[in-house]
Amino acid sequence: MAENDLSGSLPSSLGAMLPNLEELYIGGNRLSGVVLTYISNASRLAHLDFTSNQFTGVIPRSLRNLSNLADLNLSQNALEGTIPPTFGGLLKLQEMELGYNKFQGPCPSELFYLLNLGRLSLSSNLISGRLPSCIGNITSLRYLDLDSNNLSFNLPSNLWRLRDILELNLSTNSFCGSLSSEIENLKALIIVDLSVNNFFGDIPTAIGALQSLQALSLKHNRLQGFIPESMKNMFELQYLDLSFNNLTGEIPNSLQVLQNLVYFNVSFNRFRGPIPHGGPFANFTKLSFLSNEAFSRKKTVLFVLLALGSAVVAMVVSFLVLRKWRRKIVSPSNLDPDTTFERVPFHELRQITNGFSESALLGSGTFGSVYKGIRENGMTWAIKVFDLQLDGAFKSFDRECEVLRCLRHHNLTNVISACSNPDFKALILEFMPNGSLEKWLYSGTQILNIMQRLDIMIDVACGLEYLHYANEFNSTLMLEYGLEGLVATSCDVYSFGITLMETFTKGGLRMRCLVKS
Repeated sequence: MAENDLSGSLPSSLGAMLPNLEELYIGGNRLSGVVLTYISNASRLAHLDFTSNQFTGVIPRSLRNLSNLADLNLSQNALEGTIPPTFGGLLKLQEMELGYNKFQGPCPSELFYLLNLGRLSLSSNLISGRLPSCIGNITSLRYLDLDSNNLSFNLPSNLWRLRDILELNLSTNSFCGSLSSEIENLKALIIVDLSVNNFFGDIPTAIGALQSLQALSLKHNRLQGFIPESMKNMFELQYLDLSFNNLTGEIPNSLQVLQNLVYFNVSFNRFRGPIPHGGPFANFTKLSFLSNEAFSRKKTVLFVLLALGSAVVAMVVSFLVLRKWRRKIVSPSNLDPDTTFERVPFHELRQITNGFSESALLGSGTFGSVYKGIRENGMTWAIKVFDLQLDGAFKSFDRECEVLRCLRHHNLTNVISACSNPDFKALILEFMPNGSLEKWLYSGTQILNIMQRLDIMIDVACGLEYLHYANEFNSTLMLEYGLEGLVATSCDVYSFGITLMETFTKGGLRMRCLVKS
């Protein structure tokens, strides 16, 4: 009965009416009410899936009587209370998914005596306290997802006994302490996400032993020291995010051998020296290295190209000035600053972005990240989430709200709404499905003729004129050429000139590649 848009509540006698029921799948509906106390009468039940409904209340303790239960999925509901320790009696349980609810209190240690458990997901709840020290008991565990809770203290040493674990997600908690060198024991790992915690100290050299690892995120911690040379041995690595830490030194040239690496971000650290340019680094933009102390790049070619292109810029800008008066520009004086916006709760944003997961990430900026979210009605949003741990984030949010609420222009992205509470602030923007100008210029799959290029740059010029006294510009279009995130009129004009030259050379004058060479 899954995915049928069913509503209402389940009959209280369901378990008694179907005592021989072995599988029940009712996920993806709009069912409400409480989880049935008498469902335990169906004692042969092995698979129970109530995911993505509107069930409320607490989990009935009678579920402990389902001794044959192998798969339990109650995720994405509005269940609350504590996770019953009596679940420790479900000895045949192989998968338990309770994410995206409102469970609170500690993580019951009884769960970690379920020796057949292969998947445990408690993400996006309000679970607090320590991670039980007996976690290493479940040697069968393959997937552990505890992200977006209030867990704290050091990671238990027994965690590193899970030698067969494939995915480990402890992000967005308050874990602290240093990362243990015993992480090398988890050689089967494919995905590790320890981001948005309070880990400190060095990245252990032993991490290079994880040669099957494909994705590693340690962003938004307090890590120090250097990037270990041993990471050159992580040949399967595709995704590496070390941004928003206190890492120092140079980026090891040895990382150029990681041919599978397609995403790399070390922004907002204290790195120095040259940026590697071989291997996968040839494809990384400045967005991967924002706000570090002293990265060096060759600048001579850039100045020469700017001088050679000045005549082209002047000529095209003159043409734009003549054309722009024929285009209609919306005046801010005609806008109603008191326009009301739809109120969007935090839990909806969390749900449509899959808990602000990496898979929904569109990009990162100075004060936060932008995620893609698709609502139930099919509408797609771009959600800019501010990192409130950064100095100036609150001020930036307030300033953007003040400025953007009055902006209405056909060349600027519309602000749909905002979500603000003491611990979370986000702007909800119109999603642009056509992507960036860079994609159209360099992907090789899209073609722009000369008039389309001219129209694009006219639109950019009109939007820039409209924003003449605002403190924002189209970061998706221009951030690649920004001066360390400092936005000013001169920076906007400079960026516009660079983009103008690249646009009218049909992508042949790719300034970034010429500078690298």
